[in-house]
Amino acid sequence: MNIKVFSNSYLGVEPYLVEVEVDIAKGLPIFSIVGMGDTAVMESKYRVNAALKNSDYEIKPQKITVNLSPAGIRKEGAQFDLPMAMGILIANENVIYNEEIIKNYLFIGELSLDGNVKGVRGVINSVILAKENGFKGIILPWENRNEASLIDGVDIVAVKNIKEVVEFIENGIKVHFIVKKIKNEVKNKYDFVDVKAQYMAKRAMEIAAAGGHNILLIGSPGSGKSMLAKRMVGILPEMTEKEVIESTKIHSIAGELSEKKPIIIERPVRMPHHSTTLAAMVGGGKRVVPGEISLASGGILILDEMSEFSRTVLESLRQPLEDGIVSITRAMYRVEFKSNFILVGTSNPCPCGMLYEGNCKCNSYEIEKYMKKLSGPILDRIDLVIEMKRLTEDELVNEKKEENSFEIRKRVIKARNIQFKRYGEENTNAKISQEDIKKFCKIKEEDKQFLVTALENLKISARAYDKILKISRTIADLDESENIERKHLLEAISFRRR
Repeated sequence: MNIKVFSNSYLGVEPYLVEVEVDIAKGLPIFSIVGMGDTAVMESKYRVNAALKNSDYEIKPQKITVNLSPAGIRKEGAQFDLPMAMGILIANENVIYNEEIIKNYLFIGELSLDGNVKGVRGVINSVILAKENGFKGIILPWENRNEASLIDGVDIVAVKNIKEVVEFIENGIKVHFIVKKIKNEVKNKYDFVDVKAQYMAKRAMEIAAAGGHNILLIGSPGSGKSMLAKRMVGILPEMTEKEVIESTKIHSIAGELSEKKPIIIERPVRMPHHSTTLAAMVGGGKRVVPGEISLASGGILILDEMSEFSRTVLESLRQPLEDGIVSITRAMYRVEFKSNFILVGTSNPCPCGMLYEGNCKCNSYEIEKYMKKLSGPILDRIDLVIEMKRLTEDELVNEKKEENSFEIRKRVIKARNIQFKRYGEENTNAKISQEDIKKFCKIKEEDKQFLVTALENLKISARAYDKILKISRTIADLDESENIERKHLLEAISFRRR
């Protein structure tokens, strides 16, 4: 008897439909799985056999063949355990099933040896696939119920064990659950109120947050670069529903969700060490997983001591910073991951770090070699560059109360709302197209001549010119000004002085 049960696998974050075909015939007792499965897939037969036996289902020694179609694409993961088990029970006539349920539901889940259904990665992507392909619902592990419930219009059947799955496919009975509401509350673990002085840098961080611009802080050790970088997330607005879903999809595929953290509602902050490898940063590998720059999507990627990262790793940021995606091509696959993040980089100005303090011990060759680690193309993709010195003695002992993150965040949200009305949900000023630059970043004729002179003196590239206009647009939005004025251009240029 041949039975077909629907499941899915993934290419990067993109899910695709898999037909799990089960055939039981007379012959020597053997359990064969075909269809280019990885080790986890091939080991499913041992989990499935034990799970069915320990759930009190008798499977006679027979020739069992399981085909995962399409057969020409490599399958990964243990999510095929549940559809295989259900296919075997139906083909072996252990259950009297409802044919409409088998045709209209996807099955995903890993089985433990005692018959319980364990959580798997990529569930939200599977639910989206079910919805797009016209399936009525999806049968999945209880552990993944909250993640799956992010998507409306799909019947979510969360199960704890094989018995509950059988109860549903026979009688349509399912265990109802209440979706846990998780509030997105901004936590002020790191607050701008803790950062003394450094007003130029704080202003730049506010502009970067308001327009989604990349920023680089170059300064002496102890000047507060890392403090400011860690506080950026506290002034960003809450994630939109679309950002929550996109970020959750990426973290789900990476296996970074759990029952305690079923969805991503706070903007991700990724802070990889400078020894991070290219594969860890970009993603890929034998089992295709997102890297740090994709896991930061919707949030912030902090590269502390950016000059200490390998040149190969830094150069890999070019495409993600420009296009907002990571494209990974290997012999066996080609995948794309979203990478819509704000880059916050920090760096010393020289090997000893004291260049701005007047007591630098490095010679000109060492300084030039150190700063060349940040190539021209990478610096060109960074919108704001700030130079920071250590605080003076007076600034250190000053008891003046600094502005807190809450107040800065209010201005950022107001500027973001202006951009939302202008572009829709998709864009911030940093991400707009050439067409939008021409439409929304117009400047007066006399300011154009002023800008041309500034560009000649600073030897700025065409990309940097666009960035000046975008930053000016953000500064104007913070001022609630409809037009870009000369003062906005001047401030924007001041952040491009390197």
